[in-house]
Amino acid sequence: MTTTTAQPPRTRMTDEKRAPSSRAMKKVWMLENLIFHPRTGGEERAAAERMLDRAIAAAQKQGQVVRKDGGSHGTWHGYRLPDVRYGARYEEVKHLSTTEIAKRIRADIKLARKVEAKLGTATGSEVALTDSLTALATMPKQIKVSVRTDYFSGGSAIRVNVYNLPEKGWGYVQERDMWGEPRWEPGPELKAILAALKEIHGAYNFDGSDSMVDYYHVNYYGQVEVDWRERP
Repeated sequence: MTTTTAQPPRTRMTDEKRAPSSRAMKKVWMLENLIFHPRTGGEERAAAERMLDRAIAAAQKQGQVVRKDGGSHGTWHGYRLPDVRYGARYEEVKHLSTTEIAKRIRADIKLARKVEAKLGTATGSEVALTDSLTALATMPKQIKVSVRTDYFSGGSAIRVNVYNLPEKGWGYVQERDMWGEPRWEPGPELKAILAALKEIHGAYNFDGSDSMVDYYHVNYYGQVEVDWRERP
């Protein structure tokens, strides 16, 4: 028989009927309204809970919420291991399978597109360039995002692919490398979309790797990539 530790009930940080003037705290307010609404479904509430922690972290960076940090390290065959960096939601999923984590990532992406659309309407699409999650609402509707799992002998991976870009080369701009040679890089719009997806993808992971000595220690592998193929 397995047992679980009951989590303390979440308490509101904002006034239900009064929207904060700060954009960072306004996101917290909107998510709390969704979480505490009696008609919000179970899956949507769970996804909103996960998104709320990221919104609070954003408010922390702006000094609006007090933050406490910690770290950990150890040794491996006489080599001092690097500090392990934990995603914001790792503790919640550390006993779950990669398949179950991928399901949460899909729910987070779906909710981000839904909730951030309201913020985008209220504040203007230009915020997509400064607030990565808002980019998931402002990106063209035809763009599709897939979340796939992959299991192999060395572990597992969650791969997030972006499909159906409006046209070949959409979102890319030409820049020059350190030798002056031209190269194509994601522009501001596409870069914001990829940053938002990477943030969600990493929220349930941990990383204590050191590529200099080929030491890799993660909860799951994977990446966020653009795929030029079209999907129905």
